[in-house]
Amino acid sequence: MQLSRPDLLHAMSTVEAGTVVNVEYPPEQTRAIAIHEAGHAVCAHVYMPSTQSTRLTIQMRESGSLGHHSALAKEERYGHAWRHEEVGSLIWALGAIAAERVFYGENSTGVGGDLRMATSEALRLVGFCGMGPDPASAELEERFEQIGLQLMHRSGGDVEEAVQGVLRDAFKRQLAAQLLGQAYLRAWQLVVVNRAAAERLATELVQRKEIYGDELTRLLDALHLETPDVDYAKEESWPKV
Repeated sequence: MQLSRPDLLHAMSTVEAGTVVNVEYPPEQTRAIAIHEAGHAVCAHVYMPSTQSTRLTIQMRESGSLGHHSALAKEERYGHAWRHEEVGSLIWALGAIAAERVFYGENSTGVGGDLRMATSEALRLVGFCGMGPDPASAELEERFEQIGLQLMHRSGGDVEEAVQGVLRDAFKRQLAAQLLGQAYLRAWQLVVVNRAAAERLATELVQRKEIYGDELTRLLDALHLETPDVDYAKEESWPKV
């Protein structure tokens, strides 16, 4: 028997994410999961230019995940990453909660893992990598910090023991909260500006369940996603968390 490309893709997905559980989500939940994953995908496409989206799925896996977005580096890298790349990863991690808030006005329990990961990463970047938030006025710093602290508190505090010292350092915690707040604002603004495009991607995902490789890249390119130009002086530029 000769293996086809779909056979190979299915095998690769099984190795990466586990066996598919043959269940059918209720229609509204299907759309919500697709919106969640589309939020990750559009943020990665804009803010992680050194990576390429490889798979977008809303199929349940035996691991318990209801959906997944994955991306790989376009070129093999060894160890080091630049600050803008790390910030891009933060924006990607927060893309799902941003999308849920834009489309539904609230978030689901499905963002728990994303929040824990983003909080842990922000603390690591400040505490161990010497990376802080973008320079901002004192007023903006306070607003970013407020957003970031709300996200940290919702992460459940389940972060690696290695970053507990950063949490106990008031100044570093403040910087990490600002970094997290800035990343969330950028994710939220991206989804707001590209809401129609994100919905088109989610609709395509609902119909197809999984989208792979070059086909996914072409689909994301065809959305013509716009990078938001944020005016911090306008109150509507700030998300409600």
